[in-house]
Amino acid sequence: MKIIKTAKLLSIIAAVIMPCSCNGSKQPAQENVNNNTEGVTVMKMGNDLTLMAINDNDGEKRMPNSLFYGDDDSAKVDSLSPEGSVPSSISCFIVETGGKKILFDTGNGTARGGKLVESMKNAGIEPGDIDVLMLTHFHMDHLGGMVQEGKKVFANADVYVPEKEYAAWMAMSGNNAKEAMNVLAAYNDRLHRFTYQDTLPLGVKALPAPGHTPGHTVYQTGRLLIVGDLMHGYDLQIQDLDICPSYDMDRKQAIESRKKYVDYARRNKLTVAGMHFPGNGVKENL
Repeated sequence: MKIIKTAKLLSIIAAVIMPCSCNGSKQPAQENVNNNTEGVTVMKMGNDLTLMAINDNDGEKRMPNSLFYGDDDSAKVDSLSPEGSVPSSISCFIVETGGKKILFDTGNGTARGGKLVESMKNAGIEPGDIDVLMLTHFHMDHLGGMVQEGKKVFANADVYVPEKEYAAWMAMSGNNAKEAMNVLAAYNDRLHRFTYQDTLPLGVKALPAPGHTPGHTVYQTGRLLIVGDLMHGYDLQIQDLDICPSYDMDRKQAIESRKKYVDYARRNKLTVAGMHFPGNGVKENL
């Protein structure tokens, strides 16, 4: 997998000054990313899949050890994370394949300080360029960026959500559920609720990963596995997959899902993208 850090893009683009092959035919264009864009990493994965990892947060984000204490894990957590906190992020991912752009999750949204749209624009991508939007689950740091002042941000996107997650949140009460449903309502004309047996656009596979939320979902496209909130504190949790953050709604299911997909990624040698993994959110090897 070829990784292009944004700080190096200008020199790369400058070097590629002959866009034609020896026989005069045009070569496929390299991803056009502004050299000065911070928080964006472009990764070429095979002949027809490009991943753009975008940090929605500004600067380094850390999560305190106490978030992972649970009922009786404080001593274990502190021993595995002696600094008292673990690096994290809020990341979103754009996959370009088959001439289309798929956005996975949307971050917090501009009103909540999210940087997704700003970074996209700096990287030469407008919200209207997104063809498909797929959500891992319905927490606001994942779907908050879908609307601004009640209006669609990604006006041309078809939105795909897990039916199990949708049904669970529809049955919930409280402000969080109401807020999530209000966001999704803006896309009612382009909202698609899928089961795990359904065929999704562009060869993307949806896989159930309940625990963090009832219908939490991971997605696979090619050699890439996008795991949503499977882990919030990667550096800590990868040492002991039984450790859960307080955000996980069903601890037992969350542990089972985490172990299942870490094993799956390792066995199949997949690149893994996590919405709260540190740095750019991408791990080539778990």
